[in-house]
Amino acid sequence: MPASGSPCWPDATFPNEVDGAQVRLPLQRGGDGWRVRTGEEGDLDAALRAAGHPPAGLPGTDDPDRLAEALDVDLGGSPLTNTLPVRRLNLGRAPADQPRTITAAWVLLPGLAVLPAEQVYTSLGPGRVRYASDSFTADLDVDPEGFVVRYPGLAERIDPR
Repeated sequence: MPASGSPCWPDATFPNEVDGAQVRLPLQRGGDGWRVRTGEEGDLDAALRAAGHPPAGLPGTDDPDRLAEALDVDLGGSPLTNTLPVRRLNLGRAPADQPRTITAAWVLLPGLAVLPAEQVYTSLGPGRVRYASDSFTADLDVDPEGFVVRYPGLAERIDPR
């Protein structure tokens, strides 16, 4: 993370395509807070309904100020984005410690809605971090650099050999 305190992803774009409907969600965090813009080509809600899914509604957020406390982005279902606060808080090498509560800009899939989400990260000792949000909890394995290498039930990094 840069010394200025800016987040690990100062500008991220999350594309989403369902049956030809494309939605883009650029997120940008600067000194004046978050900028969340959406763009849609086609009709995502119609494509979702045709596929038997409920409509996603307007992607993004209607009030970027709701994300004022968020430093990190959490892409739903991605252990890579859990790496951001683990590294920022230096939890991968830390001894068992007190919980650290953060607010993340949580990107929900498939609709790309962005919500503030309170998350709690607790070091369980070197290489282990507990992640909790609402009633969900997962114990993550991280490497010495703080990258998530195992997220039970979701992902596990394989040896590149």
